[in-house]
Amino acid sequence: MIWNHGITTKNETRLFLLVVTILSAIILPPMSLHVSLPKIRLEELLLFTAFGLNVLFLIINKFRFTAEQKREISRQKKQFKIIGIIFALFVVSYVISNIYGVYIRGAGYYGLRDVMELVTYFKYFLVLTLTLSINIGQEEFDFLKKALLAGVVFLLLFSWGQYFNLLNLNTWLSPYFNQQHWDTLIYGNPARVLGTFDNPNYFGLFTVIVLAYLTVRYYFGEDKGKFPILLFILIGLVIKLEFLTISRTALLGIALLFLILSLWAFHYHKRDKRIIIKIGALFLLTAVLFLTASADFFYRLQEGLNFQSSTSFVGHVERWGKAIGSIWESPVFGWGTQKYVMTTLVDNEYALFARRYGFVGLAVYLCFFLAPFVLGLKKLAAKVRRQGRGTAFDLPSQFIIAYVAVLPSVFVFNIMGGILYHLQLMTLFAISMGLVYNALSRS
Repeated sequence: MIWNHGITTKNETRLFLLVVTILSAIILPPMSLHVSLPKIRLEELLLFTAFGLNVLFLIINKFRFTAEQKREISRQKKQFKIIGIIFALFVVSYVISNIYGVYIRGAGYYGLRDVMELVTYFKYFLVLTLTLSINIGQEEFDFLKKALLAGVVFLLLFSWGQYFNLLNLNTWLSPYFNQQHWDTLIYGNPARVLGTFDNPNYFGLFTVIVLAYLTVRYYFGEDKGKFPILLFILIGLVIKLEFLTISRTALLGIALLFLILSLWAFHYHKRDKRIIIKIGALFLLTAVLFLTASADFFYRLQEGLNFQSSTSFVGHVERWGKAIGSIWESPVFGWGTQKYVMTTLVDNEYALFARRYGFVGLAVYLCFFLAPFVLGLKKLAAKVRRQGRGTAFDLPSQFIIAYVAVLPSVFVFNIMGGILYHLQLMTLFAISMGLVYNALSRS
């Protein structure tokens, strides 16, 4: 296991690195080292530095492992193998499609921006394996929970500051954000909140991912017979945060997430009176927040539902049509990355990936997301058969439920956008995937 050597042998060190990665992805914008180089994120620098030190330490120790490291590697072997196979398939698909596109299809030339595609894959590989390598007990979970809560609270305060432009916040922050989104959305009509993201739609999907964990704790955590009022309030604040982004796709994602988890909880808890109260309370909370939303929110919602005149929908359809035409010209291996000669603005990640890597690569892409989903469902089913329905789920199972419940929302979001190529958002979602693999490694 690449994280089980040298200075990262201790569980606390790996946990600290994961927490820094989470907070960096939530709070910090990317950094520019030089105008001619792509911007990098702090968590990328930390992950690759830690990986390099691990490899160096492994070489110094002549690839020898302690008995404790061997036991840990044995426990994680199956999950690491799955992650490794999918990563290898990504790389093979990347190489074949670029060779095919450049030398056979004559799509263009191969450049530095195309190399960064491999760096992106490798980053997610490091995030997954780091999360898998941590032994997450109650203390570790409490630390992770506090870190995530701190990040969410920061975003709540920061976003309301953007919304009201407190202390002229939007003016002195503007250089750190994508100017196109900042000028047209923060100062646009209607104005939309970005948080620390470069696009309000990605910020909206972040709130959906956060709600997945909060709602799982709300329905399936141990509350000792008491209504979790503080958790309920936090859920309401995060829902309101999504409304400030005015992301219609994220709004649909929340509706789908709540529907899945509410039906799941209703069935699992055998129609218990307490769970019916929780479901009713969550429905009322969502309805009240929706009906009391701003006029700008309803204006944008109405505009998006008019498919004939919606500028957003018409623009999406035009980009899809161009991408689909390219896909059918080279459906098996695609055209390669070719970022210098082909637009990356497709607004549909399935179409973008199929154009780059063909349907072969698209199958690998889907496996990347579906592997933890399918394996997690199997583990949950086995657990329910052993312990029966109605009891609170343990922490590993809650990680699995959250991922299983939120993945349909992510797949819907990918129709109008895409998560894999958004380094900030995908880092956080890769941690969610890593938590599933971590849970699967436990008996």
